[in-house]
Amino acid sequence: MSIDWTLFELCNGLAGRSPTLDAVIRVLMNDYALTTALVLLLFGLWFTGKSRTIREQNQRAVLSAIASMLLGNLFVKALNLVFYRPRPFADHTVTLLFYRPSDSSFPSNPTSIGFCIATSVWWFNRKMGLVLYVLASLLGLARLCGGVHYPSDILGGALIGMFSAYLVVKRIHFVDYLWTVIIRQMRRLLLA
Repeated sequence: MSIDWTLFELCNGLAGRSPTLDAVIRVLMNDYALTTALVLLLFGLWFTGKSRTIREQNQRAVLSAIASMLLGNLFVKALNLVFYRPRPFADHTVTLLFYRPSDSSFPSNPTSIGFCIATSVWWFNRKMGLVLYVLASLLGLARLCGGVHYPSDILGGALIGMFSAYLVVKRIHFVDYLWTVIIRQMRRLLLA
């Protein structure tokens, strides 16, 4: 047995034991709860900061998160074009707490998005980045426990998310100028 399957069985073994735990997993793994929380935290971050410098740093974090999500989605879609991995429930008997997605299990797109956001923000605001990392990790873990991803799918999504954010924040240098222009324009519109 592979370690991927062993870890999957361990996590998915938590499902179906307690209606309360199942309800929590369903809320955490759905397409709306944690992803909406991540986006709302980004929205709030845009307007926070005790000084103009800190607020602008937070705004750079938000813009970087948006750009890294776009890049991360491109990586995930490119991988999906060349590699298809069936979901765990397609080949095994699992306790499924979610609908049956038909796209590739690898990599986990929701986890990728969560880690794009968390890593982008972490480069600018460590406290908020840590909060976002916890939420992104809960999203990945819930999708694992709920039976729709293998551990390697979650790990792959997290790595793609972190790598995408790294590229946007640390390697694609023209975005810094672009963020300055966008923030300046938003400030003129009283939106920053």
